[in-house]
Amino acid sequence: MEALADVIVDRVVPALDHPFTYRVPPSMRNDIAVGQLVTVPFRSSVVSGVVYRLYSGPATPEMKEIVAVRTPQPVLTPALLDLAQWMSERYLCFLPQVLRAMIPAAVRRGGEFRSIPQWYRVSARRQGRQSLKQAVYDFIAAQELVDRRTVLDAFPKAAPALRSLVAEHAVEVISRPMSAPLTVEPGHVLSRPQSEVVRSIEAKPGHGWLLEGVTGSGKTEVYLALIDRMVHSDQEALVLLPEIALTPQVVMRFRARYGDQVGVWHSGLSQAERWTTWDNVRRHVTSVVVGARSAIFLPFSRLGMIVIDEEHEPSYKQEDHPRYHTREVALWRGQREGATVVLGSATPSLESRYAAERGELGHVWLPERAMGRALPSVELVDMREELKNGNREIFSRTLRDALCAALADKEQAILFLNRRGYSTFVLCRQCGHALQCPECAVSLTYHRMNHRLTCHYCLREFPVVTRCPECGSEKIRYFGAGTERVVEEVQRLCPDARVLRADRDTMTRARDYASLYLKFYQGDADVLVGTQMIAKGMDFPHVSLVGVVAADTALHLPDYRSAERTFQLLVQAGGRSGRGAKPGRVVIQTYNPDHYAVRLSRTHDYARFYEEELTFRQATQYPPFADLWLLVFEADAGSAAAALAQQAADELRRKWPNLILLGPAPAPLQKVQGRFRYHVLIKIVNPADDGVSLSRGLKDLQSRVPGLSITRDPYFLM
Repeated sequence: MEALADVIVDRVVPALDHPFTYRVPPSMRNDIAVGQLVTVPFRSSVVSGVVYRLYSGPATPEMKEIVAVRTPQPVLTPALLDLAQWMSERYLCFLPQVLRAMIPAAVRRGGEFRSIPQWYRVSARRQGRQSLKQAVYDFIAAQELVDRRTVLDAFPKAAPALRSLVAEHAVEVISRPMSAPLTVEPGHVLSRPQSEVVRSIEAKPGHGWLLEGVTGSGKTEVYLALIDRMVHSDQEALVLLPEIALTPQVVMRFRARYGDQVGVWHSGLSQAERWTTWDNVRRHVTSVVVGARSAIFLPFSRLGMIVIDEEHEPSYKQEDHPRYHTREVALWRGQREGATVVLGSATPSLESRYAAERGELGHVWLPERAMGRALPSVELVDMREELKNGNREIFSRTLRDALCAALADKEQAILFLNRRGYSTFVLCRQCGHALQCPECAVSLTYHRMNHRLTCHYCLREFPVVTRCPECGSEKIRYFGAGTERVVEEVQRLCPDARVLRADRDTMTRARDYASLYLKFYQGDADVLVGTQMIAKGMDFPHVSLVGVVAADTALHLPDYRSAERTFQLLVQAGGRSGRGAKPGRVVIQTYNPDHYAVRLSRTHDYARFYEEELTFRQATQYPPFADLWLLVFEADAGSAAAALAQQAADELRRKWPNLILLGPAPAPLQKVQGRFRYHVLIKIVNPADDGVSLSRGLKDLQSRVPGLSITRDPYFLM
């Protein structure tokens, strides 16, 4: 009998989607463990792999030996390896794809970043003229100890000032030990409803819970109180957020409570910063991590709690391989590791609310705002009536007057529009031709700041045209409004207003989010204009007005979730108003005031919306009453994509005649990045009968059909 190891090699090939067995050399037997990275010979090359299993057994002559152990300790826990296997089966992806998502790139390459974070504290009194350098000094002086990133988040151009302050010995640099003893600062006294929620969840550790609380009800305080128990019992906690934009304010609150034991994880960090957080989690140095969806794969070994804030957000669904949903992964990992999972939202996903109704999740409520504050009043403005009365501007008279009144009272306002750019499409009024991206067959968006036309799918840019490329006419016009246009309109109406814009064009780095949050929170701007990234989670106590410029942008998309997304966006956007001492007001501009998603958002009536939407889903056999599989066939020619889709659909109908199969049909976005796309949508009403065999059949189909991608329970049907 010899020492053997099953290794998952880092090669994404259908025929290789299983562990391969290698002999463990005698020299390595005391140094190798499950979850370590190793180097192994594979065919004619040497590749990286992960040790999946160690055991004794008979060796065969063709078995090769492991070449080297690349990491001194395991990079994956046994629980994560189990999770990888489950994800591979559930989402029809290859094991190496899952492992790549779990292991940071720097770790896969075997590198280590040993940079020590820099911290600053005041070492001498300094009083200079009002300048950036003095402002930075005062900022550091107001805190006992502050790290470099926090300073630069508050003052993005402060690096030279920091160097100067250190050079003149007004500020000193130290390396704060990451293993400093943890001290938990006391939090706010919880309200009675908050205390009842905490007691209910703590009474059943290791369970999954839905925390349904209106906007501003104090869900974060509940999270903190629950995590206090984890920290005191030497357990770890993970808090997941849907947007990088929310990270700065949440991290500030958690670090005020738990100090430098809080780690951060999201794509906006450098590889060195992500490696540091990953390594601190592995070494049990970090007790609490705040992060985006991929933080669910961090190597916790004493995980006691997972919180998914704003659990309804579609950004928790990964659209590239592996195409997982964070909520499902968190619930599976929580069950496997005995961790409590809390899903928090004012507007829960139908799937979570239905699971709670069926007893699959515990269900707790926070029905009122914290400190007895009232929910904001909401007004619906029918833009059809505005047109009848001759108003063709972006703002209705109601929103215009409300904005001017708020600014006159020295209050802040947020204007929400889920479209970037200045104009959302460019049209020739002579022949009706709309300018489209030649690679993606979608309308180009005009960006006035750089005077370019941009495709938001492949990111190609084109020069602005003065003549129609089809008929040569000069009757080119720009239609639709994006965030740039809204900013211009605010500045036209209120020339003295200080306006910030938040969208994917202005928020390109993690530092941008922190800078914007601090500027608006500290009152350095009057109006914040943005896309959906500002419609969730952010807490600005001086905002008394929220204006939703166009409530209908998502309502008529070819997607069964369009009503749910519209309701959630309207309620969440409106929830940014009236979170301080002043009452809030929300103005929603719509062309569909009678649609139930819009109408019920006016009264924040989630329960009624849930009933109406659930009735629709049951009648049409969509989730939560069916499992969905979306098959997307891509090819260089439309006819080739259509043929692949038709052949696959015929095969599926022949093998599983009880399936509800829609299509094939051209995808709503029929061409993206030069590739033509066709859809086939499968509904499984009885997963227990058809689910397992269909999963195997789809995985086989995926291995045989080039250009086929498969998504379980898709969140985007475009």
